[in-house]
Amino acid sequence: MRQHPTRDPFVPVVRCAADLLAVVPHTLGYWPADSLVLFAAGGGTAGACVRVDLPRGPSDDGLREAFVAELADLVGHDALSDRIFVIVYTSSSAGDPPVPPVEVGAVLALVDEAAGRAGRAVAARWIVAGDRWWPAEDPADVQDVARIADSAVNAALVASGSSYAAAPRLAMDHEYGALPAGTARGAGRAAVRWAQAGEGSWHHLDRLVPALSVWADVLAAVLGSSRDPVPAVLGHDDDLLGFLAASLADPVLADLLLVACATDDLDGALAAAAMWAELCDDVDDPEAGADGVPIGPTRAPAPSGLPPVPRRPPAGDVGKTSAPGAAAMPVPDAGELVRLSRVLAGEWTDTPHWPLLDTLYRVLQVLCWLLEPAEPAESAESAEPTEPAEPTEPAEPTESAEPAESAEPGTGRTGGAADEPREEGVDEARGRSVLAGVLVELAQLNRFRARGSHTAHFVRRATALVPAHPSALRVLRLADARPVPFWARDRATAWHS
Repeated sequence: MRQHPTRDPFVPVVRCAADLLAVVPHTLGYWPADSLVLFAAGGGTAGACVRVDLPRGPSDDGLREAFVAELADLVGHDALSDRIFVIVYTSSSAGDPPVPPVEVGAVLALVDEAAGRAGRAVAARWIVAGDRWWPAEDPADVQDVARIADSAVNAALVASGSSYAAAPRLAMDHEYGALPAGTARGAGRAAVRWAQAGEGSWHHLDRLVPALSVWADVLAAVLGSSRDPVPAVLGHDDDLLGFLAASLADPVLADLLLVACATDDLDGALAAAAMWAELCDDVDDPEAGADGVPIGPTRAPAPSGLPPVPRRPPAGDVGKTSAPGAAAMPVPDAGELVRLSRVLAGEWTDTPHWPLLDTLYRVLQVLCWLLEPAEPAESAESAEPTEPAEPTEPAEPTESAEPAESAEPGTGRTGGAADEPREEGVDEARGRSVLAGVLVELAQLNRFRARGSHTAHFVRRATALVPAHPSALRVLRLADARPVPFWARDRATAWHS
């Protein structure tokens, strides 16, 4: 007798509209609001999930054309899809059957035009308004949103450990947990001290090399630890954590760290830095770097009197420390500099080293919590999200991104820890600058992951702390030039949670 294979009951299989709508918040990490969501599919599998803000107010033909072109470009990046599902999330509508806001019809018309340009068929269209949803073509077929939560796919995703947040900021700031209750650390104060000591010196090659070596050892220790990432990071002392946070205020070091992790090649990144330094040192332009932001590394010796980089743990051995060795200056390599520029632009054709980049993400989130702690009980509106294994939406966000008001940035104050005496104005500014640097690096990582809403969220937080933050604005320019990195177009090389 033929034996038929038994399907795993917890493998989600989309069989109806409620099942498909249940996938969206799990993919994004939060329930959308005032959003247009495009869900691509093809070959019997789900593709990219793209979320953009609903257009607001009247728009002229130029803005309409730009919106259609952007949608067509985003949808067209998923080469394996042949059709898209369209969901409009909007505020609750009155009436029975409900009457959607008048702009919804205009948005759906724009989507149809964009799909046609991208060569995709629109398979179905739904409107989700408040606690009800219905097919766009049949407003009389009103369903309760509770049916989405009760769907088989939602149950299967929850059973597999996935969840989503009701608030976008919770989904982004606490994606991987939170500090243990009662944590009281001084990493924020240490970061301010390191920022003061190293101001204007991080981009010197003889400072960059040992600083990035410390980063590499810490990331290797966290990646190789048998513990969860949060306690593995907190196992390091506050002086070291403050050093790591303060170093990211320098855009050159932050870029090199990002590339070193993406390529899993610290030596290559340092060789690129040496080549970059030669080019920068040959620039004879009094306006270059006039705003205080270095245009690149320099071979000039770092200022005298800098404190040595902190002792660091041997790879994979948190709790033990070793003194840094002498910094050997890297040999310039033009090929490595080309690779660095391609990685930063999102035009690299290889696969990023996602485990190392994910470890960097976890370390950065812990640093954020230490620099600007917030009690999860005060900000949580739902469980933290875990996203399914598909690259998510390269889109613009709707979420609010004001920084938390529960603690002062740069103080590291949690659990009632006392502040040390400090220069109020100067130290506050340094603390904001340090936290902004960490947030910009998180924005860059989300750009690498092709998560546009997350990218813009962290940029907003950084610019709320430091208005017109140069590095944050550069992230937006990079994301605008290439919304989806080359590697995110292929499921084999894209990020999977």
